[in-house]
Amino acid sequence: MNIPFSLILLSLFLMIYYTPVNNVGEQKIAYSDYIRGRPLSAQLWYPTEDSNVKDTERPFVLPPTAKNAEFIQNKHPLIVLSHGTGGNRFSLSWLAIELAKNGYFVVAPDHWGNTLDNKIPENFVRYWDRPLDIHFLISSLLDDTRFNSYIDSSRIAGIGFSLGGYTTLALAGVKLDCDTLKKNASLAENRKQFVVPELGDLQELMQKISCEQVPLNLRDSRVKASVALSPALGLGLPKVKQTNTSPVLIIGAVDDSIAPLKTNAIRYHEVIENSKYSVLQGKVGHYIFLNEGKLKLINEEPVYYRDHNAMDRKSIHQKLVTEILAFLSEHLKYK
Repeated sequence: MNIPFSLILLSLFLMIYYTPVNNVGEQKIAYSDYIRGRPLSAQLWYPTEDSNVKDTERPFVLPPTAKNAEFIQNKHPLIVLSHGTGGNRFSLSWLAIELAKNGYFVVAPDHWGNTLDNKIPENFVRYWDRPLDIHFLISSLLDDTRFNSYIDSSRIAGIGFSLGGYTTLALAGVKLDCDTLKKNASLAENRKQFVVPELGDLQELMQKISCEQVPLNLRDSRVKASVALSPALGLGLPKVKQTNTSPVLIIGAVDDSIAPLKTNAIRYHEVIENSKYSVLQGKVGHYIFLNEGKLKLINEEPVYYRDHNAMDRKSIHQKLVTEILAFLSEHLKYK
């Protein structure tokens, strides 16, 4: 059987493209959305041949990266990460580095007013600002001559945790109903879901939301696939099937008390027709998706970084990487 030469070339290119790299470059970038009055700090992780890697000075257990390293002259699929409530752009560094090792160009923004070092209470409930941040960030990167030659704009995906999980689902085309969300947030049985360790009780702020300012559609057609890790705000979903979305993978944690499965991950899966669903079993809570903390951080912030004795965060992360890479490979492949 004669194989066309064009197919041989394509196969060789894909082999090169998907060959994992040992080193990951990392750098900080910043944009300003002047129309919305929101500065946007972001972190990049990307494949590099630069061997000048150094351990991170951050309080997490992470592989070393090469700061401000040179780029590999290829176009890479783009992954946009969205942190959870009160987190920051480093919250999913473990995942960003693993994705970069596997050939992805990864960017994670700080969502203004909803980060660890910049807490504006009203911004903790302005959930629609986050997808708009991602719209702006993607456009900024694709317009930025420093980076756009390394990004394959036809293969973009979003991954988010908690409120960031909602964010990436909104990019996929999932729509919340603001009035439904406010109504459910006011109910006593749901109060716990609106009391967050990062800021406290958000119920009063939820009731102050002006639903008229929420955009009807937050979908970004450039985002071809979305992964939601313990997504929040499932109480805002209307009880109708949502069929016109890009592919979605939802991963929950069985022992999640912050975004309980029944009213969040499972509800999203039941409503989103084009979705896959899996759940982490065992004594696995909401914050298992965050970085693995060093001992000092575990002692200082046990809510976020101390797991049940039967759980090993590192091994769980390894399983998550395998599942996420398989999903991305399926939906970001060449057409």
